[in-house]
Amino acid sequence: MNFKLLPASFGAILLSIHTSFGQVTENPKVEESSVPYVKIKKVELTDANTVIYLQFIEPKAQKQPQFRSQPRMSPFPDSRVPQFPQQGIGQSQIWLDPETRLYKPGEIDKKFKFIRAENITTTTKTSVANGDTVDFVAYFERLTPGIEEFDFYEGRSSNGSQSWNFYGIHVKNPLKKEPAKSGKPVAKATPPAKKPAAQPAAKAPQKPAPAPAPKKDAEMAVLKGTIYNAKTKEPIAAQLSYTESGDTLQIRSSSGKYRVGVDPGERYKFRVLARGYYGSSFSLTPADSTGKSFDQDVYLTPLIVGETILLPNIYFEMSKYTLLPESYEELNRLVDVMRDSPTVKIRVEGHTDNVGDFDKNLELSRQRAESVKNYLIEKGIESSRIEAKGYGGTRPLTKGSEEERKKNRRVEFVITEM
Repeated sequence: MNFKLLPASFGAILLSIHTSFGQVTENPKVEESSVPYVKIKKVELTDANTVIYLQFIEPKAQKQPQFRSQPRMSPFPDSRVPQFPQQGIGQSQIWLDPETRLYKPGEIDKKFKFIRAENITTTTKTSVANGDTVDFVAYFERLTPGIEEFDFYEGRSSNGSQSWNFYGIHVKNPLKKEPAKSGKPVAKATPPAKKPAAQPAAKAPQKPAPAPAPKKDAEMAVLKGTIYNAKTKEPIAAQLSYTESGDTLQIRSSSGKYRVGVDPGERYKFRVLARGYYGSSFSLTPADSTGKSFDQDVYLTPLIVGETILLPNIYFEMSKYTLLPESYEELNRLVDVMRDSPTVKIRVEGHTDNVGDFDKNLELSRQRAESVKNYLIEKGIESSRIEAKGYGGTRPLTKGSEEERKKNRRVEFVITEM
């Protein structure tokens, strides 16, 4: 079905069908959304349903969509929405995943199932012509009164498709007031006296048959946090990426705040990037915790002249300067920074602890800094942009215990020119 052929008034008719009664929130506040081209226009809470009115606007072919190649980032399987065409081919294919759920943020047990949709398919793809607008409606189970913020989670990404996920949707949904109790006592009828009948022999109580276990929906946990400038402590726009079930997933946040649905059975490695900052990474294994909500704030160091930035995951063979493969991910992040900022020049600095021969430590630290420099050059970074220096044990971070002194064995880089 090609939505370009739909009458222009069809969407408006749909939006007027379900306005009989209920709590209505026009243009609700949405804290974060995974795509810019789908908007929530209205949320209506009837006695039976949560009704969400949405609008899809097909990006024009001559404009490159901001999220064109970004995959989906939701916790449910087999997503197919929408598959972007190559530039110049003015069609996308859309549908609404029937596994979509509504959740109360941080309380994953409070979920509300999808029931049906209008003006959008849920089992097959539908083509949408370049520049077209599609108004559609999704019905879910009724939000519990008192829940005035919820998340809309669609299907998991696959094959380059993009989910429609909305986080922090604010609606009017106050708690229902209890009906006032009548103060008048109600007289109870006195039953007529009866001659007691002979009591039958008591039977042993029978244990009721156990009820069948309810079928579980796809379980999910939530990771949320804010990405900050490490110097000013102010939130910054950034991109968070990770891999789940073989899919590389990404989410961009213009406010610095992010919220991600994660599978408790997966192990995650998150990478956080922002233009003008040195990226960071962290790991998460939801199964290691009994909770279903995780908080992780991230602090990124700005790329400014004179700034010293630690390379936290650089490893060498014991007492040697040979890089171990575990170092490559961190070094590749530095390569990306150098490529994205072609005018940046750096000085790689090697450091050791102060145990052992002073001169040997000084030479080892210089060789390790040279190893990092050589790796960057092999990846295509010009040698003129990289200086290497070793300081041995002359610049310790700590003089505490043996465990603390391990921090002195490190590799850093300093931005010398931009």
